[in-house]
Parts: sequence; C-alpha cells; structure tokens
Amino acid sequence: MKTYQLIIPADRNENKVMQLLNGLVDENIIELQQINNYAKSANEEQVEEMIEEAALGPYYTDKEARRILNI
Repeated sequence: MKTYQLIIPADRNENKVMQLLNGLVDENIIELQQINNYAKSANEEQVEEMIEEAALGPYYTDKEARRILNI
C-alpha cells in the first residue's frame, strides 16, 4: 500500500476533487481517510522544558536554542 498526501489549493474547486476521489472509493480503487494535522503552539513552559531537555541552555542563548529547535 502506498500513502499520499493530497493538497487542494484554496482557490480550486474542492467539491470536484472530492467527487473524483469518492468515485474511486466507490469503485474500490482507493481508500480515503481524512487526517487533521493542526499544529498547536507550545506554551512558554513547554518551550523552556524542550530547551532544558535538549541540554542547550549551557551552550546557547535562549534565542539560539529556540532557533536550533525550530520553535
């Protein structure tokens, strides 16, 4: 089985794409699963904990550590 991520740009006709996909589902050609990946921002306490667990504090400034951890 192969898994693909489908991105439908906001300015496109989502209904037409979904009709096409649902037609393939009806023919048992594909399985369709909706996945919601909503990123949630870390609060300040969580950010500090990540920096501490990564042991970056003694070697980098807070700003540098955040950049390294991409937060």
